[in-house]
Amino acid sequence: MFRLLALIGLLTAAPLFAVEPEKPKLVVLVVFDQMRGDYIDKWQPLFGQDGFVRMEKDGAWYKNCHYPYAITVTGAGHSSMLTGCAPDAHGIIGNTWYERKSAATVNCSESSRYERVPPAPKVVPEPVKPEDTEKKETEETEKKEVKAMGTPERLLAPTFGNAIKEATGGKARVIGLSFKDRSAILPVGSKADGAYWLDSADGMIVTSSFFRDSVHPWVAEFNKSRIADRWFGKDWSKYRPDLDYAKYSGVDEGVGEGTGIKQGRLFPHPTDGGGKKIGKAYYEALYNSPYGNELLLELVKTAVVAEKLGQHEVPDLLSVSFSSNDSVGHSWGPDSQEVLDTTLRSDKIMADLLKFLDETVGKDKYLLCLTADHGVCPLPELSAKNGLDAKRFPSKKIMAAAELYLRLTYMPDAVSDKKTRFIENVTSPWVYLNEKLLAANGLKTADVAKTLASFLAKQEGIARTFTREELEGSFPADDRIGQRMKKSYYASRSGDLGILLKPYWLEGDRLTGTNHGSPYPYDTHVPLLVFGANVKPGIRKEEVTPQTIASIFAKALGIAPPAKAEFPAPKGLFEKE
Repeated sequence: MFRLLALIGLLTAAPLFAVEPEKPKLVVLVVFDQMRGDYIDKWQPLFGQDGFVRMEKDGAWYKNCHYPYAITVTGAGHSSMLTGCAPDAHGIIGNTWYERKSAATVNCSESSRYERVPPAPKVVPEPVKPEDTEKKETEETEKKEVKAMGTPERLLAPTFGNAIKEATGGKARVIGLSFKDRSAILPVGSKADGAYWLDSADGMIVTSSFFRDSVHPWVAEFNKSRIADRWFGKDWSKYRPDLDYAKYSGVDEGVGEGTGIKQGRLFPHPTDGGGKKIGKAYYEALYNSPYGNELLLELVKTAVVAEKLGQHEVPDLLSVSFSSNDSVGHSWGPDSQEVLDTTLRSDKIMADLLKFLDETVGKDKYLLCLTADHGVCPLPELSAKNGLDAKRFPSKKIMAAAELYLRLTYMPDAVSDKKTRFIENVTSPWVYLNEKLLAANGLKTADVAKTLASFLAKQEGIARTFTREELEGSFPADDRIGQRMKKSYYASRSGDLGILLKPYWLEGDRLTGTNHGSPYPYDTHVPLLVFGANVKPGIRKEEVTPQTIASIFAKALGIAPPAKAEFPAPKGLFEKE
């Protein structure tokens, strides 16, 4: 009897060891390019219950999520999320930068060493008239343009894609998808099984020879089906015609708005690009509309089914970046009805994606993190109308004046000599000085940089300048702007001087529309929603960064985060921590 009672006690008592929660079979990164952190909050009443709202209620919503660096652009953002570090460690300081060794501006994720896969179709030349066969014209016709194609080689830190491959002995499937090459490539890294994006020249989903010699069969079939042509001739009308868009955003034709790809300022917007047949203009207009996101969702579903993501003995990684939000935002601005409409449709995209993952992978079998790569600045014209100090900065004019000032200061005899250039290159926000010229004339780069900084500090619209010497030093703990600029600095890629405009100012070379790339909250603030397996629901108020996603995925799977990850997973995110 005593033994029987003891056995009953053991069976009814709490277990001696806590049962480990089941690890997710699939981790998913979802990026909505340029979705500012306040969009989900301020437009929440307009969303359905199965997209963003479902993630808010059943997942963890970090409302105070900011990038900790200054140059908030697509390449830097997509490099940061799954490396777990910032540009000062992973090296992607922008979408482009100047490379002194080659004396050329390079793209963060492209190289002419790689070719498009599948190859671009050969263009049949039009018949040449006898009178047009001069030698010069023939030589020009024979010149071939070398197109740079995607590669992660300039990314100097391993991503979570590398980490999950290493932890599973290479068995995990790693797929990156987007409309932009850098957005598909940089999150998944060099060990990815596939990174695919849209070539707007012909509407094909492509990769580069860095990754594969031929596309996966499911990509080939996707291209063959010509799903990308589905929206030709379909106007982009308002998703919610019952809704007073002006109440929640701005007027339909705001000052400073652009016109897209011959799409105009007013709803409805055509998506034919101004052409009468399907071609490059159409694909660019598709990209510049929320229909681009719908096309990418079709590709995502195809990839999950074909690759059986989340259905293997080891976990898989899927990275998806919806690019159309960024294109729309650049054209019409964050306070436009177009951005509101695209965000409403993005909510529907998420509802469809979550339902699809529930059905194919299984509820609580996947973990999904949603964020953005950067925010966006309001249209300067609207900001000025609202009483803010906001303008378009005439960067070319100012830099021409800066070049003249340096010549007058150091080489007045060469003022009219066009071959004498103190400023070798400007790739915003960096200014690269001509080191060879300075050395030949016994000038120190640091001194000239200080002189240039002094001149620029007096120009209207410039808030601060940062010399290389300053960035290689330290900033006070309470100087958040300085700290963020330092996190965007990588010695061998950054210039000799960095320029920071005042809040709400934009480079004036863009006459309409808007941009991003500053350390101000409207650019650094992005959403972070964590949803799925073992997540403890609730709104979180602590400040976090998107780089924490690399550690969140690693913790969820019980593996080591990427080697350079410096932002741990937030405490209390998971059940039974």
